Amino acid sequence: MAFFPMFIDITGANCLVIGDTDAVLKRSDALLDFGAKVKVITKDEFTPADLQGYKIVLVDTDDEEINLQISMLCKDAGIAVNIVGKPNLGTFSFPSYLKEGNLVGAFSSSGHSNALATFLTNKEKEVLTPKLGELNEMLGKWKQPIEELFPMKSAQNSAFEQLIDYALCYDGIPTDEEVEELLMSISMTL
Repeated sequence: MAFFPMFIDITGANCLVIGDTDAVLKRSDALLDFGAKVKVITKDEFTPADLQGYKIVLVDTDDEEINLQISMLCKDAGIAVNIVGKPNLGTFSFPSYLKEGNLVGAFSSSGHSNALATFLTNKEKEVLTPKLGELNEMLGKWKQPIEELFPMKSAQNSAFEQLIDYALCYDGIPTDEEVEELLMSISMTL
């Protein structure tokens, strides 16, 4: 069964990583990339009390009994858990992702093929460029003024689409003055 894609804010969230394999440490780096607080311990240091206060737990040990125990404890406590290589033991799939500023694209194979998810993420690098990350920031800055200028949702969507089209054809991100001119022009047509 496919996992539901959901993006959540983990800024400042306490996350526990159990294990020291390259795979789990790479995932812990991803958590840090999104602002989480990460603590890493080995399986030999783990006790059930270690789970208290954590929002996310990542596990990669060579001990199936410990993996299962941690999975059950996390599920019982309502803690999101991911067991590397064992999607049936976890509550979420760890995606392959690409991040440009606050713009994030991610792929998950729901545990079927990490290689395919990584392949798709690498292909996405051709599309999700730093320029799109900058464009996303610019559009975020103009979100409230556009909502105030265009009360109808369809008009807001049209304004955003036209700004995006303009920016993608433009060599760089439009200045505030250029955006204001474009919005005035759009308001006359809607």
